Amino acid sequence: MKYNLKKSKHEIGWVVKNSRPEEELGDPNLYYSDEVVEKYCKSGGMRRAQEKIAIRVIELLKEKGIGEGSSILDLGCGPGYTMEIYYDEGYEVTGIDLMANMIENAKTKGFKVFNEDMRNLKKLKLKKFDAVVSVSALQWIKKPEDIEKVAEGIHFILKEKGNMIIQFYPKSEEELKDIAHIFATKGFKGKIIIDSPERLKNRLIFLVMNKE
Repeated sequence: MKYNLKKSKHEIGWVVKNSRPEEELGDPNLYYSDEVVEKYCKSGGMRRAQEKIAIRVIELLKEKGIGEGSSILDLGCGPGYTMEIYYDEGYEVTGIDLMANMIENAKTKGFKVFNEDMRNLKKLKLKKFDAVVSVSALQWIKKPEDIEKVAEGIHFILKEKGNMIIQFYPKSEEELKDIAHIFATKGFKGKIIIDSPERLKNRLIFLVMNKE
């Protein structure tokens, strides 16, 4: 499913009713305790879920002509589940994550990772990337000014005409369109793709955009 990126103030659309830690706590540091991270890193179900989304991200990358040998930055890489999939497909992958205890797990797998906030990409002395990807992380950032920092940072760190694919869990259709609109105002052009739009438990939402 594709959406027009123009905002409609009169269209409210769907809203996720169940509570989520990003709405309740607002800060991943309050949620991802050492105990939670340990369970996360040992969870086969979590691994499989993240790997499945990463495979879909790769499909979208290849549709954009970004294939084996391309450099990608994985925002919110966690313990490296998604990075393993990208690496196995031949991508040159670098990761960043806000949670130091997540990063330590990714390092044990031999990946190049940085303990950093995705709102601070402009401050990182990294090379330019062919693509920026992210799985299940952006929903933790709620303030429009912080989303703007993320969008500006991704634009800064991408190569000319580079691509961005972000999968996340917005609270509502209104929030989704607001975020897409922010990226559109920060030098990106693209679309929203929703897999399984009518099935809440299986719904996956992606921002698929390129740097203009």
